[in-house]
Amino acid sequence: MKRRIFYVLLFFIIFFSQAKGNNISASYNDTTKIKSQFLAYPIAFYLPETRWGFGAAGFYNFRFKNEKPTSNPSQVQFTFSLTQNRQVIMTIPFELYRSNNLWKFKGEISYYRYVYNFYGIGLSSKFDDKESFRANYPRFRIDILRRYKRFFAGFRFRVDNMQIEDKKVNGLLENGNYTGEDGGVISGIGLVGQLDTRDYIFNPTKGVFMETEIFANAKFTQSNFTYQRFALDFAKYVRIKQDHTLAFHINTAMILGDPIFYDLLYFGSPKLMRGFQDRRFKDKNILVLQGEYRFPIYKWVQGVSFLSGGTVAASYSEIFENDYKISFGAGLRIVLNKKDRVRLRLDYGRTINEGGAIYITINDAF
Repeated sequence: MKRRIFYVLLFFIIFFSQAKGNNISASYNDTTKIKSQFLAYPIAFYLPETRWGFGAAGFYNFRFKNEKPTSNPSQVQFTFSLTQNRQVIMTIPFELYRSNNLWKFKGEISYYRYVYNFYGIGLSSKFDDKESFRANYPRFRIDILRRYKRFFAGFRFRVDNMQIEDKKVNGLLENGNYTGEDGGVISGIGLVGQLDTRDYIFNPTKGVFMETEIFANAKFTQSNFTYQRFALDFAKYVRIKQDHTLAFHINTAMILGDPIFYDLLYFGSPKLMRGFQDRRFKDKNILVLQGEYRFPIYKWVQGVSFLSGGTVAASYSEIFENDYKISFGAGLRIVLNKKDRVRLRLDYGRTINEGGAIYITINDAF
């Protein structure tokens, strides 16, 4: 049954990817001056690993001086939280556009002192084997991309300096001989190519976004681990009528070499396979298919229903032989910026056998 659902998702993605889309990069028809917008809101959460956590999150939407009103909006997000177990998250993701969309800068500056769950590696890992470890690390990520008509191309740089502590005594990490079980420097550089024909960069209604990546962690980048990643991310948006959109997403990647266990490909996140716990399934190869139906409810409120299927494997050939995990759910979108289509996202994802998860964040999963 799960395999059938997975192939139905694949059929719809292929079918609708043939639908005629908008061949103009994300832009806006209104030439009136657009003001910047800042929004902050409190957050609170409870997890067994963290106990109660409190903090603030928000975003700043703007255009640089002398940018045209028709250029893509730049956005800086932020999250800051503290927990009862003295964990800290400080993260600032950003996506910036300059020279009327000629240049795109996307990245993240963050610091984490946080607890992560680990279930083992592979699709056969068991939920009941869950254990936790503490990771302490700064993070810097940057993409520098230049536009060529409907394409962006450029470089990607990533670095995490990770210390791993408080592993379970005689647990999976201690006894499993996993690469990088005590942490280390994860640093690499890569080439990125993007095709972007979306009508809006946030909450698009039609068009395509596709990204290909070739990325290497190596000694010359000062990485303690040597491996390469090849990835493809594809999303198609089809407007079926006013304010009603079908969205389809494919994410697939493979890793060659010997990666630190933390940087294995995974699903179970606000973007991939909502409903599964964070980083629930991980391995060196991944394939995830997702579909969403986005529809209006009332003026500044939009609804979403979604279905996802995915798998991980030790080799890419096993991707097409493995079983597939399924998740599904629904959510609300609260309009925060009508012009640039920025939304507050509230989702509840559900799995068949492992419960569900709630997500509150900015912008759509894909």
